[in-house]
Amino acid sequence: MAATPDASEKDDEVDLPATAFAVLGLLTFGQDLSGYELRGWSKGSFRHFYWSPAQSQIYRELKRLEAASFAESHPVAQQDRPDKIAYRITPAGEQALARWVESQPVDRPVLKHHPAIRLFFGHMVDPAVLIDIVTEHREALVETLDDLEMQSVALTGEPTSGLSPLVFDWAAEIHRGDLRGTDLVLKRLAQLL
Repeated sequence: MAATPDASEKDDEVDLPATAFAVLGLLTFGQDLSGYELRGWSKGSFRHFYWSPAQSQIYRELKRLEAASFAESHPVAQQDRPDKIAYRITPAGEQALARWVESQPVDRPVLKHHPAIRLFFGHMVDPAVLIDIVTEHREALVETLDDLEMQSVALTGEPTSGLSPLVFDWAAEIHRGDLRGTDLVLKRLAQLL
């Protein structure tokens, strides 16, 4: 019969999803942040290359991180507004994040491309509708590229930005590739009219 581990043999590895580590990583830039502020930071960064979390997802991940002792919260008094709860990374959280960055397997990116899935079933509609869909996607890509450029420039030279400008440049290159592909699709769709 196998011996059961006692409480003193606690496994220091905590199984958390990548989304929890993404939220934890935002706490490494030297500021205590509320869930609301974390949502804003994630919308300004992750949405370009990883994930655009809902507010409820942010709070769910913060609860997981606190339960794992990777983050801690404290109340912050505010003038003219209700007090807020701010979060900071703990030393255990810093170690866990570093281990995750070092050892997480490199998975293939999962592309969730809404215009592409609609185009895949485009035989159900008039080609002109498809051109409108792909044109709208192209316009969104141009806006995204402008946003990435502004964010990359704004972060350059910031002491807490770390490698963020490099990641934004990488994301911009991915979107430029999508823009080239989108232009190719538009040319081919025009031939269907």
